[in-house]
Amino acid sequence: MKKTLFTFLPLFIIVLLNLSCSNSDDKNSPLLQDAVNQIQNEVLNAKLRINEEVFNTINTNRTNKISKGEAYSINNVKRVGDFLQINLSYSGGCKIHDFEIIWDGIVYTDKPCHMNLLLIHNANNDTCEALITKTIVVNLEELIGDVLYKDNCAYHIYSTYNSSEFADAVIEGVN
Repeated sequence: MKKTLFTFLPLFIIVLLNLSCSNSDDKNSPLLQDAVNQIQNEVLNAKLRINEEVFNTINTNRTNKISKGEAYSINNVKRVGDFLQINLSYSGGCKIHDFEIIWDGIVYTDKPCHMNLLLIHNANNDTCEALITKTIVVNLEELIGDVLYKDNCAYHIYSTYNSSEFADAVIEGVN
């Protein structure tokens, strides 16, 4: 029995290694990698910050027409589970851009329940002028925690270039 086991064990290991290794001639691999790269290039995670003082300073400046960061336009927004997806466009193309969501930590419980978020765009001194379209992802559980109002309240998203009292985008609660 031992002799048979030692005879077939190396063969079994070789077959297992061949099955588990990727084949460089596989025609689907480049297509799959291109799809993964495209998704990664189109989606960015927003940096998250909860700070009432910073929020209030930027928001006061916003309402007084003093913007922070670079301009962008929101194309559409949606909520998928615990994630806000904000599809937006901006100019650039030569450097990596960063986005930050700032929340003041306040839940407005009067009807309708809502929270205000500021979305700031940092172009990192990118002077290129290509029109870039990306989706910014905000992890609500990471930002707000696993609390009931996370699902019941709406999210009002403001650009620092918007000086009005009306949000650039509103994402309703799921309940």
